[in-house]
Amino acid sequence: MAEENPTLVDRFRSLSSQPVARQVRLLLGLAASIALGISVVDWALTPDYTPLYGELSPSAAAEIVEALELGNVPYEVDKRTGLVGVPADVVRETRLKLASEGLPRTGSAGFEVLNQEQPLGVSSFMEKARYDRALEQELSSSIASLDNVRSARVHLALPKQSAFIRKKNKPAASVLVSLYAGSSLSDRQLAGIVHLVAFSVPGLEAEQVSVVDNNGKLLSGQSGEDDFASTKENFRYTQQLEQRYVERIVEILTPILGVGAVQAQVSADLDFTVVERTSERYEPERSVRSEELMEEMSSDKLAGGIPGTLSNQPPEEAQLSAESDLGGAEGGQPAPSRSSKHEIRNYELDKTISHIRETPGNLRKLTVAVVVDYREKLNAEGEVERLPLSDGEMDEIRALVREAVGFDETRGDRVNVVNASFVQPSELAEFPESSLLEQEWIWRAGKISIAGLGMFLLIYFVVRPLMQASAAPVLNQQALGAPAGAAGAPGAAALPDGAALGEDMVTLGHQGNPGFPGQPAYQQQLSLARSMVEGEPERVASVVKGWVANDG
Repeated sequence: MAEENPTLVDRFRSLSSQPVARQVRLLLGLAASIALGISVVDWALTPDYTPLYGELSPSAAAEIVEALELGNVPYEVDKRTGLVGVPADVVRETRLKLASEGLPRTGSAGFEVLNQEQPLGVSSFMEKARYDRALEQELSSSIASLDNVRSARVHLALPKQSAFIRKKNKPAASVLVSLYAGSSLSDRQLAGIVHLVAFSVPGLEAEQVSVVDNNGKLLSGQSGEDDFASTKENFRYTQQLEQRYVERIVEILTPILGVGAVQAQVSADLDFTVVERTSERYEPERSVRSEELMEEMSSDKLAGGIPGTLSNQPPEEAQLSAESDLGGAEGGQPAPSRSSKHEIRNYELDKTISHIRETPGNLRKLTVAVVVDYREKLNAEGEVERLPLSDGEMDEIRALVREAVGFDETRGDRVNVVNASFVQPSELAEFPESSLLEQEWIWRAGKISIAGLGMFLLIYFVVRPLMQASAAPVLNQQALGAPAGAAGAPGAAALPDGAALGEDMVTLGHQGNPGFPGQPAYQQQLSLARSMVEGEPERVASVVKGWVANDG
């Protein structure tokens, strides 16, 4: 059987005997088939590329590509978006390796530029500008590390300080933040950005920092422009206090009723009035601190009357009498003619001066509303029933709620607890399992299968006919007709007059043939006939028809 099939050498020898135009067509078709097969195999073996990072600056993308080339990691660059992609199965490993090398580098360097060697002749102005630029980059990197912030830029306006200027300009700063799609900055995050910049620059006040988002909206309220700043803060404090009361109610009732069986709302009435009082008070109780008492009595007759001779006379001589002796004997003395008494008493007074400033935010009234769900129980038939709570259980829940919020009846607090059946949520649909088409290995296997099928079709319908055509011999008069002097040999076909069939004739006799060396003439002609049947069946059919017509 192997002897009947032409070998590869036979096919190439047969191809070399074909006309030049036919050889060119066969070679071009064979080359196109090989190229198409290689393309299909390459498409099947090419891995799926996944973007390594999002949008990168051109310099950062160039550093990434250089690192990938050094690490022998296959990559591709999207011509439309410029994204750098790597095979999906090595994305995480590549990111870790690049992160260990400090890539990608976002933005300019911060204070690292100060470590670089400075050229000679750099002025102080350039040094100051370089330092300010480094400070801006450091602040930008710090702000960009916050949640919801994709990137940030900081601009500092630092006036030149001089000892000869009495009125100095204050430094100012502006911050441009680029947020992720659908995200926003909370009040706390905004205040954190403002204070981060203000406390990083000497002499910079928080009122001199403005924050703008990527839509051009001013996010920070400047001092003196936002009249509702205190109102916003009061509202935020009220919300926090009410939320804290709600959490306390839910925390104390959840272990008893179950998760999701309690809903509570608290309304707090707060007094944000700022009151200042200054008072001065004296205590009613007195105590003597010092006392001075002076008393003077005199019995001498003093000169008096109208100034003149009579008033300037000396006093009369004293005369003793029996009555005076008797009175003196009795111990009596003459009544004083003059007496004076002077008393000074100092008291210690208690004085109190007080200055009172009441803190705003005092709780004036508290209103609490609590809704409790029904309890589920199994009935005698084994079915689940939703039953209301008993009066005793409701009283216990009310008592717990009052204790949790610090109920004060004198303050006017109100607590209302209601037992009602909650609307049962619809059952969540089961998360569908990933279909077979979503599996990555299915797509890989599909690509390989399509490539294999394409190669089979290419070989069967293109390469195989080309190879068969290349093996078909070129028949001429000498190869197809009977040789001279052998026209009547047995098995030889008679030629029509004028050799009308031309090269579409073949002989199957045992005549000598200058065919391939080493093969019998019969086997050689049989192989040539079979090759012609496979390669050019139409021409063989016309030859057979000629034989039949001649044998007629």
